Amino acid sequence: MRILWFEDRDLYTVRRGIEAGRALGVDVVPLDLIDLQFTADSGNTGVFRLGRDLTDEYDGIIIRNFMPFVSEALTIARLFSERGRTVVDASLIDEGYAMSKMHDYLVLAGNGIEVPVTRQLFDAQQAEEFATELGFPCILKGIHGSEGRHVHKIDSREQFKRKMFQYRTGELMVQEFLEAEEDYRVITVGYKALPFYVSRKPREGEFRTNFELNEEVVSHRISEYPSLKHVAELAAKTLRREFCAVDIRCKNNKPLVLEANRRPGFKGFEQATGYDVANDFIRYVVKKCESECVENK
Repeated sequence: MRILWFEDRDLYTVRRGIEAGRALGVDVVPLDLIDLQFTADSGNTGVFRLGRDLTDEYDGIIIRNFMPFVSEALTIARLFSERGRTVVDASLIDEGYAMSKMHDYLVLAGNGIEVPVTRQLFDAQQAEEFATELGFPCILKGIHGSEGRHVHKIDSREQFKRKMFQYRTGELMVQEFLEAEEDYRVITVGYKALPFYVSRKPREGEFRTNFELNEEVVSHRISEYPSLKHVAELAAKTLRREFCAVDIRCKNNKPLVLEANRRPGFKGFEQATGYDVANDFIRYVVKKCESECVENK
């Protein structure tokens, strides 16, 4: 079996995916857009590399890299699907790709999943008024961003105005600040939580938690906290994210989803838990390819 992994080959996640595939006897091949070409002429259309149609060479594709060519990534997903090949995430075929975190909050909240009180406003004065109504401290969070970027804790109206001035209107969401000593990351594969999760406590003077920020990370068995498992699995399934990292913080002992990452890194998670995340993910993709291959025959 051959699986195409659409992402930068130098990333830890990709290298681990290749290793996991090798251990399972599966050829996992990383490619990025610079390796490809689209061709459209009579009788010869598709996505090619070195003159060969990729949909002829691979049983499935994992698409994790979108920027800056979102339309092209979605086109590749459609071309693979039309040839009966497996696409992960499957939602890319019929739903498209929404990068906005506000989109995720709207979908989650609309399906009864608890999230922090959040608003995206396109008028700076209205945003300031809502932040004042919400109370300080509050959070200003970019509708895009990862690894803790574009997330700011705001303690006053004056600080709010200064920070808003650094962004275009509408690029930031106003969100309630959840006072908590730690938050939690649960990784799901095929909408099922892995056997371990991690708690993350911010380092002194920091409010954000992210593996890149050198916080205190502790591994736990997911069976110890069944409500985390339920919320994470429900969030992943609701957003149709087949490989997902769900970040959760509690408010009055109730788990709220901070984020459901479509493109999770898992280096820090593997190091903290000792669990082979890559193996679980590749096994899932292989099983899905085998199942869909039978269905398409």
